[in-house]
Amino acid sequence: IKKLEKDKEVTADESKAGQDTIQKLTDKYIAQIDAILKEKEAEILKV
Repeated sequence: IKKLEKDKEVTADESKAGQDTIQKLTDKYIAQIDAILKEKEAEILKV
């Protein structure tokens, strides 16, 4: 996205919106991975 902005293929506003969207998705999936990790840790510690 930053390269597209640098090459003037998207506006600064579009770049910012795209980066925000990517960051939100990244945060969402990191939270899901953390939840799965906690479940697996609990499962392993039961044994």
